[in-house]
Amino acid sequence: MKRLALMAMVATLMLVFATGAVMAQEKAKADKAKPAPAEEKAKAEKTKGEKTKGETATKVLFENEKFRVVETRAKPGQKNEMKERPDRVIYSFNAGKSRVHYPDGKTEEVEFKAGGVRYRKADKIQSENIGKTETRNLVISAKK
Repeated sequence: MKRLALMAMVATLMLVFATGAVMAQEKAKADKAKPAPAEEKAKAEKTKGEKTKGETATKVLFENEKFRVVETRAKPGQKNEMKERPDRVIYSFNAGKSRVHYPDGKTEEVEFKAGGVRYRKADKIQSENIGKTETRNLVISAKK
């Protein structure tokens, strides 16, 4: 059953990649067809659902009543907020190293490879990029 759920999440991930590529092509066509002033163009590039905080960026790529798919980016030294997070599958676009902070003060170091997929159960954490490069991940969260 868990394996089937993981396969469903991976299938969703693949669908998101395909949909994202098509949407990017359509957006590029629309941008070429209608030149815009620099200020308007900068606004248009900011995608709906994107949240920025300092150097960290999260962008909601897909959301429905069962799943939420978010792209995250963190520069070296960047931390995200301590908060409750649901069960999730994380796909890493590039290699990196993170330190996970728990509310009780414990920490855990996590290394991941480009193209790697990992699963995390629901928890309350804060993560910090302790590597030398920006990390970019796709997070697929199950909703209850």
